[in-house]
Amino acid sequence: MQKWIGWFILVVLLSSATTASAQGQIALRSVSVQLWPEFDQPNMLVIYDMEFQENTPLPFDFTLRVPLDSNVIAVAYNQDGNLLNAPYQEPYTDGNWQVLTLKVDTNNTYHIEYYTPLSRTDQMRTYTYLWPGDYPVGEFRLRLKVPIDTTEITTNPTMTEASPDGEDTYLEWAANTIELGQSVPMKISYTKSTDRLGTSGATLQASNIDDNTPGRVSLINYLPYILGGLGVFLILAGGIYFWKSGQRQSRPRKRRRAPDQPDGNEEIYCHQCGIRAQPGDRFCRTCGTRLRRES
Repeated sequence: MQKWIGWFILVVLLSSATTASAQGQIALRSVSVQLWPEFDQPNMLVIYDMEFQENTPLPFDFTLRVPLDSNVIAVAYNQDGNLLNAPYQEPYTDGNWQVLTLKVDTNNTYHIEYYTPLSRTDQMRTYTYLWPGDYPVGEFRLRLKVPIDTTEITTNPTMTEASPDGEDTYLEWAANTIELGQSVPMKISYTKSTDRLGTSGATLQASNIDDNTPGRVSLINYLPYILGGLGVFLILAGGIYFWKSGQRQSRPRKRRRAPDQPDGNEEIYCHQCGIRAQPGDRFCRTCGTRLRRES
């Protein structure tokens, strides 16, 4: 019995050692962290793009620690320029962190986004980012998007201005190698004169507006439809009119007796030849004299 117990304990230890060895083999070729404060929310948007070493055995579970007050909004991988949802487990709490676990089964770049609060005092904003150092990284880069209406900004360690991207201003900090267990903190402080968000800072460009401008309603464009509708209305109205007229004409009219038409009991004689006339006669059937009727 004791022999079987010993074998069971050995198997468990070997399994644990194998799992730990697999986790120890995970290494990141590159990590790009973008920090976008007050972009579309009054918070900090943190964006990860991570590439794993090509010789890392697939598939494997990758865990990433994010701040406890974070709100994870995207877990995906990049395939041919398109972001596709990646399977992951709901984060669990570990001290001051949330632990996000995702299944890595491709050699593509993995993309993660989350929001986390900023510290605000009047016009001053502060935020501290921390890479916890759970994995070795071959190339690590931090990129900060400077918010609009920022009047002063400081970082520790110092970030340098990156090449402009359109109208946006970026600061960068990079390291060639991050060792396993080496944390990377970045403290950011800036003064902002307004509460405008980055997505609302764009200005509208005036353009020439004519009848062909999308969204513009023009009477000329709808004139053929208006005339066609009017013609259909006139045809229907004419048809209804003639139909009503036909109904009126088909109704029987009440015949009125002519004023000079005699009653059925009246006897009329020709005043010329004295021959009795038939009812309804106006002229004598014998001599042709016009008959006289008494009013």
